[in-house]
Amino acid sequence: MALAAVAVAGRGRGEATAGDLDLRRLVVGFLLIAGAMCALFLVLPAGVALLVAIPLVSVWVWRMPVRGVYLLVAGAALIEVFPLGFPDSLTDRIPLFLNLNNSAGFEFPITPAEILMLVTGVAAVTRDAVDRRLQWPRGRLFNAYVAYVLIVIGAEIHGLVSNGDFKLSLWEIRPQVYGFIMFVLAATLVENREQLKRLGLVLLLAIFAKAVIGGFRYFVTVHGDLGSQLEVLAHEDSYFLSMFITAAFAGLIWIRNRRFVILMSLGSVVATVTILANSRRAGVFAAAGAIGVVVLLAYAFEPSLRKRIAMLCVIGVIAGAGFLTYAWNKEFGIQAQLVRPVRSLVDPSSRDLSSDLYRTAETTNILVTYRTSPIIGVGFGSPFLMIYPIADISDIYPLWNVIPHNSLLWVGMRMGALGFIAFWGLIGIAVLEGFDVMRKQRDPLVRAIAAFALAAVAAEIAVAYGDLQLENFRNLIFLGAVLGVLSRLPRLAETADV
Repeated sequence: MALAAVAVAGRGRGEATAGDLDLRRLVVGFLLIAGAMCALFLVLPAGVALLVAIPLVSVWVWRMPVRGVYLLVAGAALIEVFPLGFPDSLTDRIPLFLNLNNSAGFEFPITPAEILMLVTGVAAVTRDAVDRRLQWPRGRLFNAYVAYVLIVIGAEIHGLVSNGDFKLSLWEIRPQVYGFIMFVLAATLVENREQLKRLGLVLLLAIFAKAVIGGFRYFVTVHGDLGSQLEVLAHEDSYFLSMFITAAFAGLIWIRNRRFVILMSLGSVVATVTILANSRRAGVFAAAGAIGVVVLLAYAFEPSLRKRIAMLCVIGVIAGAGFLTYAWNKEFGIQAQLVRPVRSLVDPSSRDLSSDLYRTAETTNILVTYRTSPIIGVGFGSPFLMIYPIADISDIYPLWNVIPHNSLLWVGMRMGALGFIAFWGLIGIAVLEGFDVMRKQRDPLVRAIAAFALAAVAAEIAVAYGDLQLENFRNLIFLGAVLGVLSRLPRLAETADV
């Protein structure tokens, strides 16, 4: 999806075309909106700022509902769920994912993100009632997502009748609902190439802005010394940063434009440095896995590039082995962070060892809980069994005994074998959908978007194995939008101008 921006950036070199002017307007518009939001919440109390922002944004979205998709995807990539508390914090002052009764003192247990989803959905339905132009989601990917959501609803009911806590269950079920809503909105409202390009550009700009914030925070705000904080951004930001790098690789293969390659390459350097500064092994694994998927897809569906891809892969493996050998014993700096994910598999540091032991005990507890109800799961809203003791980290993570790090096993624990089947069925259908697009469509832009979508799904699964992902508001908003665009690609390719 992010590669849609390539088509805007990929106009003829040195020509001031309408596409170039549109690109400038989009960039300026993004900076103005993002800057205005940050300034609004920096200057005013949260409650007052929301009273100003929500009506203005709602009116703007009502006039063109697809803008709601742009804002939600950008917000997912840019705004934290919980404030991080750094002196330079800007984006985490915007309570996009926090209930109004907690963030602004209003008596409404609803988040601004949910209000934006509601306004976008109502605007879309109203528009369709007037002109009957919208094409609502259909097809096997939509059907697979509906089946998964029905299992989610069943798990919620099961959890509540089994004495689960409703408020706790909301933290688990909300992201799943967000994902499906974003799937429907993206699959319905992204109707043509121009809208797809804008969505991709907004995503890239949001991720790059986050990369700049993280880099500035590491080198300037804390001068490279994080102390006990350990990360400069939220855990999930490493995943989004890996998506920027993945977009650059996909563009290098399918979109042959020197300007785009240079811009994305420079941006990828910033994103890579920030991933390493954020010190999350899962982020590095996500980037490596996503890039690997893009390369494999290119090898499978671009026969003319196979020799060059194979040669570059061999060179990359040799260079990587050499670098690992050289930097294996590095303990500090960027080189150490590059080696850390591999070294932690065989010779973990004290920090990595402690984290691994915690996750091992936590995973065992999840499996024990799963075995109490292997078919339908235990439902949402109750702590998992604590057979093997783990550290109580409720001071930094209040849901430590409800939502585990291993998000994949969380699916089985909460929804049982039925949930596992529905979840992996959804992933499998998404992969088949992407393969179909790669096989049938010759347009480089469409192929690049499909490759990016498949890489994003693969990276999400890889990170979900060891970190909080599938229960994260931001990740599921993004993943739902990616799947929605993927389901829409065949119809876009049939009806839109190249």
